[in-house]
Amino acid sequence: MKKFLLTFGALLLALTFDAHAQLDFTKWVNPGPLSSPHKTLEGIKNCTQCHSTAQGVPDEKCLNCHKEIAQRVQQRQGYHSRVLGACVKCHGEHKGETYDVTGLSRMVFDHTETGWPLTGKHADMDCPKCHTKTRKNVVTGELGSRRKYLGNNSACYACHKSPHQNKKAAFQQCYKCHTTATWDKRDQPNFNHNKETKFALTGSHEAVDCVKCHTKKVWAPMSMACASCHADPHNGRFGKTCDTCHNTKSWSSATAPSKSTSTPKAGVGIGAKVPTKGSRSKASSKATGGFDHDKTAFPLLGKHQTVACKSCHGSKLGKVNKNFSDCVGCHADVHKGAFAPTPCSSCHSNDGFKIIKSAPPARAPSSSKTTEPETRSSTVSVPKTTAAISGFNHAATGFPLVGKHEAVTCDNCHVGGKFKGIGRSCNSCHNDFHNGELGMECERCHSPAIGFNDIEFNHNREARFRLDGAHVRNQCNQCHWNNKYKFGDFSCSTCHMDVHKGANGPKCENCHTTSGFKQAKVGFHNFGSFRITGVHDKMDCVTCHNPKAPARARPMECSSCHKDPHMGSLSQECSNCHGQIAWLPSSFRHNQTGFELSGAHRFLSCDRCHANRIFGGLPNECMFCHLKDFNASLPQHVGAPMTCNTCHYTFGFRPAKQ
Repeated sequence: MKKFLLTFGALLLALTFDAHAQLDFTKWVNPGPLSSPHKTLEGIKNCTQCHSTAQGVPDEKCLNCHKEIAQRVQQRQGYHSRVLGACVKCHGEHKGETYDVTGLSRMVFDHTETGWPLTGKHADMDCPKCHTKTRKNVVTGELGSRRKYLGNNSACYACHKSPHQNKKAAFQQCYKCHTTATWDKRDQPNFNHNKETKFALTGSHEAVDCVKCHTKKVWAPMSMACASCHADPHNGRFGKTCDTCHNTKSWSSATAPSKSTSTPKAGVGIGAKVPTKGSRSKASSKATGGFDHDKTAFPLLGKHQTVACKSCHGSKLGKVNKNFSDCVGCHADVHKGAFAPTPCSSCHSNDGFKIIKSAPPARAPSSSKTTEPETRSSTVSVPKTTAAISGFNHAATGFPLVGKHEAVTCDNCHVGGKFKGIGRSCNSCHNDFHNGELGMECERCHSPAIGFNDIEFNHNREARFRLDGAHVRNQCNQCHWNNKYKFGDFSCSTCHMDVHKGANGPKCENCHTTSGFKQAKVGFHNFGSFRITGVHDKMDCVTCHNPKAPARARPMECSSCHKDPHMGSLSQECSNCHGQIAWLPSSFRHNQTGFELSGAHRFLSCDRCHANRIFGGLPNECMFCHLKDFNASLPQHVGAPMTCNTCHYTFGFRPAKQ
């Protein structure tokens, strides 16, 4: 019995010692308690659930539990598929039970990385407003109280109720008409009514606001009949097919096409026995169906096609208030009977009173029964552009209208209705800007075919001063001011101010060309010890040669114009590293200093090591920059050498070599 008690006591003592030893070991290797979402993984036996030997915490371990995230990463969806780096970079552990392992309260989260940027009103929303679901515990599979941020539906109707009461996919694309800033309609919606509906918007319909037709903001179904929106002023007398007479441009713009090509009855219209050339073609060009006014006693030709119906018919269609058998029934005779009884159609056409007919001169009689009027002269040459079938022939007056004269209205020359005793020389109507200096033969340089400003004078052939470069673009009066056309001095200073004030002599052509003063000759600065290349060759001279700036002590050195970013720690020979094309990239290589940039050092900005722009005399030891990162209390550092590169790589402190 005594032997049994001794054996049992020894065994109990051994077990007690082993339990205390394991407790102390767990405390020694545990870096801290886990956060509450991972608290089920506490204990030394669960370490390998997340950690791998000599590999830290690999992403595969995380994704084995967080399968929903693993699936989205594999499908390249959501935030985690776009973020680079290990999981532990954002989701660290062993920092206490209350630690936010998700990281949303610790870091600035860019929602754009999820593929759905927050803009407009969305930018001010709290996360729980959209992320209302809770997530399942990845171990137990039970719903918890923590919010779920994965897989939200990005469609507008997932959060907002549509007032349009339409379930068609085309009408659930809210972004076509709305923005995230407001529910108000876009100024220019992306919705194409012509392609995406059966009712194309044309004419005045294009400017109508949506709610004018869709009064209850319900898009379909809608009646496409005119009467569903517009009142019928004819009270049904013309049926329900409004487009027979009207178009969508406006109610007053009625369609009045003509499918007939027959000649109107004699005496109809403005006294024309034959319709004018062009007037009938205009009518025919509008033959798109609808009301045909040609079936009446008054076919609509020329300008008459654009006249509102009520101008002739009054408020009730069908009633004619005026005598339409002659022009004076509607139009006043501005000539006050001076040309009576000649009909208006002899000079005017249906295309407008200001458009005067002009016919070719008389031809020899032919076998045709039609003869030319006796007033026409066969001795006057008239360009083909003035030809017309019939009408007034201005060439018969001895002054044919050609070029710009064809577009001049009658009252510009025939002031006050005077048609006789009008001078034919140019100065009868035009001022002589040359004040007689060049004589009265204006046609030597000018022609009515092109206009006064477009002259036919060849300056290079007929003058002693050749026009080239920028001089070609100058107007005549830029050199010949006050209408002076004769010069004795052709030097540049006659027209241009010498900005050098005589310092460079009178021969401007040594540096400049006629292409422009700012564009000097190629290579003109290639003399002396400073040759211009790169961006210097594109700079204005005044940038360096500014007469208002004080003289520079060392004008040939870069520092005379450029600020030395190295603060004198390097030499003044900037060309050793830089060229004239740009400061960067430079030809400087860091390995020339004896300290090669490798690993993570390659991605650092210069000022991380060279504070205050000090580039020379810095030590090469790691401790010079990384002393703040060194923790002497770590067991690995006890007795370790001061040469960091013995254990560490330049691409990161972890993993270590040893």
